[in-house]
Amino acid sequence: MHVIYLHGFCSSSKSLKAEQVQHYVENHSEHSLFLVDLPHAPINAMALIESHISALNGKPWGLMGSSLGGYYATYLSEKYQTKAVLINPAVKAYTLLQPLLGENKNYHNGEVFELTEEHLLQLKMLYVQTITDPKLFLLLTQTGDEVLNYKDGVNYYEHAEQRVIEGGHHGFDGFEHFLDDSFKHLAG
Repeated sequence: MHVIYLHGFCSSSKSLKAEQVQHYVENHSEHSLFLVDLPHAPINAMALIESHISALNGKPWGLMGSSLGGYYATYLSEKYQTKAVLINPAVKAYTLLQPLLGENKNYHNGEVFELTEEHLLQLKMLYVQTITDPKLFLLLTQTGDEVLNYKDGVNYYEHAEQRVIEGGHHGFDGFEHFLDDSFKHLAG
């Protein structure tokens, strides 16, 4: 299974979850991984990801996305009808990020960038109104998420397989314990 990992807003390929996925793939030779720092502009992030997808030439692949990456993964999963694992996903990223318009700083590399109204419009264009095939999705969410309301994800992905964990936070405590299940979902 080839996994495309999509990090969240202000995050990077150096996030703890990204590194845990990378370590897992390094120890399971049957898997491969696409893990990069995504551009800040959603239209550019989609262009980069879809360019990679088109180069796979029929190789089996799936998506794993955290927060904003989960939002992207939902769009791509619906478009390509491929499986996705969503970790504390942003259901409506274009409204969630509205209060962060302006200057922001990447948590990992310190890069400063601007979130604009145009970026929010680009995100809105990626919104999936209705999930057409819930079996494509595995939702991993924690009730203690301080960034978004976990119930939004539970309701939006209501017919998908779900793991709702009490407590935790937006970074998803204990994510490494869900990697086997995640890869089984993507490969199954």
